[in-house]
Amino acid sequence: MKTISILHLRSGARRNALKRFAIASFLVFLLVAGVRPAKAQSAKQDYEQQCAGCHGPTGKGNGEDAGLLVSTKMPDITQLAKKNGGHFPFEDVVEIIDGRRDIPEHERIQMPFWGVTMQKPGAEFSRQSDAAVRKRIEALARYIEAMQEK
Repeated sequence: MKTISILHLRSGARRNALKRFAIASFLVFLLVAGVRPAKAQSAKQDYEQQCAGCHGPTGKGNGEDAGLLVSTKMPDITQLAKKNGGHFPFEDVVEIIDGRRDIPEHERIQMPFWGVTMQKPGAEFSRQSDAAVRKRIEALARYIEAMQEK
């Protein structure tokens, strides 16, 4: 069997061979390194990381950081549907989580504006970033909807 050195190939064929080698090497590296695509943040993770500190792990308003806000009593977010005649106010919850729609009152300033905070660094307020943030906030609102007491 005759082997051909890459140096003996014409420039176009050499370039193609080098590209194939580079791609194959990169794929082998990824396989060996065990690199997996980044997994999207789940609504449960968002709630646990961003909301539970104040609203509590079950949404009762008894999070470990709730006492830090002296002028505000944390709402029991498991009662939102009950307080609205059995209807979960989905769009209102999305807007409250986002925080950018209305001019904030003093109490609102104590809750982060997640519509800003969740923006992808470097892509702030682009259509793609806004759409991704909206999707993430809607998922979080659905998670809160599932927490509602009957």
